[in-house]
Amino acid sequence: MATWRDELNEAVKSKAERESEELARHKKRVAEALAAAESAVSQGAESLKFAHERLQDKGQPVVLSQEQDKHRLALGEFSLALELLRESAIVRVTFGDGKPREFDFAKDRHIAPADVEEY
Repeated sequence: MATWRDELNEAVKSKAERESEELARHKKRVAEALAAAESAVSQGAESLKFAHERLQDKGQPVVLSQEQDKHRLALGEFSLALELLRESAIVRVTFGDGKPREFDFAKDRHIAPADVEEY
């Protein structure tokens, strides 16, 4: 429980001190969330590889391009792209030329395997 001194110290902090504390908390959240985001992108890349192999087996003209933190599967005029933005722990998924859907792992709460209890 916070004492009156702690509350007083918190009340008299400058704007710069509050912003620096918030920035430090955000950096810590991003560092922790990056592991979950990397896992998600890794699993997504494996899914794209699987789809690429299955489509090739069926004789479809499919193209899979993979770069560091960016994967893209294209089939004719359709494409699916998966990208990891490391500086903010955001996973971006884009279908075709549409607007990318962003999943912010640092901002949103995502359930990790450690959070799930067995009953």
